[in-house]
Amino acid sequence: MGPSPPPLTRPDPFPIPDTIRKTITESDIAKARNRLRVANLERDIIGDALTKIYEAEAKGTINEPEKNQMIQPYKNDLKRVDAEIDNYKKTVDLYELEAAKEDLFKRFQETFLDIQARIEKIRPSLNLPTSIETKPVEPKPVPPKTEPTELTDENAPPKEKPPREKARNKAEEKIETIREEVLKAMERLEQIETEG
Repeated sequence: MGPSPPPLTRPDPFPIPDTIRKTITESDIAKARNRLRVANLERDIIGDALTKIYEAEAKGTINEPEKNQMIQPYKNDLKRVDAEIDNYKKTVDLYELEAAKEDLFKRFQETFLDIQARIEKIRPSLNLPTSIETKPVEPKPVPPKTEPTELTDENAPPKEKPPREKARNKAEEKIETIREEVLKAMERLEQIETEG
């Protein structure tokens, strides 16, 4: 009875690059979402107050100078709240974009490591050399040395290019599928950034 094949071991995951790491913490995003909710409510309250002031002027309850005097504090508050809302929305958008990017990286990493583990499982059964090298090209005979002449690109003989095999197997098709998924995800991220 021959030795049992080695168990399928997954390679160690490669570290997450700094460009993938989130800059917004879970605590920060929770605070930003709460403040955004409160700021939106405050904006609605200010809007209702301004509406009542303009309605009062339209009904003749107050005159224009009184209206202008009354709306000024609310207008200042509205500018402040709008700035807060814009800042909190950007924080939430940044968190969601970074989370989507991190998720994309982790899914790519998981698929990559799974493929690598399968490669490591199959490779030993094929008795391949440790380092796979391309087939060496037979050296061309060196022509006898003649008198030095100036060779131009037009006089130089054309270099022969080895034929390029274009075999497609299941692994290549899988890699192509992953590449398409990554591109689609990147297009989605760009769309989110454009909408934001």
